[in-house]
Amino acid sequence: MIAVGVDIGGTNLRIGCVDEKYDLFDFVQVPQDTVLYGESPDNLAGFIKEYIDKHKKAGTVAGVCVGFPAPLDKNREIVLNAPNIQGFNGVNAKAVLQKHLDLPVFIEKDTNLLITYDIIKHKISEDDTVIAFYVGTGLGNAIIIEGKMLTGFNGAAGELGHTPVWGNEHECSCGSIGCVEPLVAGKYLAAIREKYYPDTNISDLFVKHGNDKRIEEYIWNMAIPFATEINIIDPSTVILGGGVISMEMFPIETLIKAIRFYTRKPLPEANLKFIISENQQESGVIGAGIHTFKQIKH
Repeated sequence: MIAVGVDIGGTNLRIGCVDEKYDLFDFVQVPQDTVLYGESPDNLAGFIKEYIDKHKKAGTVAGVCVGFPAPLDKNREIVLNAPNIQGFNGVNAKAVLQKHLDLPVFIEKDTNLLITYDIIKHKISEDDTVIAFYVGTGLGNAIIIEGKMLTGFNGAAGELGHTPVWGNEHECSCGSIGCVEPLVAGKYLAAIREKYYPDTNISDLFVKHGNDKRIEEYIWNMAIPFATEINIIDPSTVILGGGVISMEMFPIETLIKAIRFYTRKPLPEANLKFIISENQQESGVIGAGIHTFKQIKH
């Protein structure tokens, strides 16, 4: 028995087969815009169907799970708002995919699939309270409270990047003014590089300028929303990951120091446990496979 996991990123789309031991095989990565154009939901269904047809010999397909970089409705059927992918705003993606694939289909927010993978990977108790911050182009967030994924009344929980902050007049990709994401995520880091370090490749930014005041300020600003959520949720474990945090010589100890500084004393700060998530292209796909098996089981 296998599950097909799909992870839609802002740049790439990834797909693979996951077996019941949560091992991945036949992993494929393609540019996102080669699939999501025009009638994107139908194109996505066709892409997955073609992949499944090529891998039928691998085993019986138990189901499919697709991770979207977007908030979903509470029933995990409709993509509410997806500024970084074409053609899915307000679309019942689950219904479209099930119609084409004739298989059990599950959709979930991409960060929830990443935390699902990280909990298995790092042997975290599935009954713990865990929060994760995945800093990439945007600020990804996932929250598990006593073993249950927090989705919220509308399904849109965990949108930490869209918390407004005083004195912030930046426009966010969500359409609002004042969100914290434009100040702490990858897009802002790219703007810092362009303005102050134009001769440095972004991949070398922390290698060459990690101790500079501007970079240190960026890291300390990043810690503020993280500590805010920690103070509210009181987690046993905090996962830090994403493309920015995985960059060479990212000052992870400075970030943890800053988070601890802003977190309430003595608790929860004294009992905080941090885990660094490896930025693997396959993580979201494996998380999607794990989610599929869990949903079918329950």
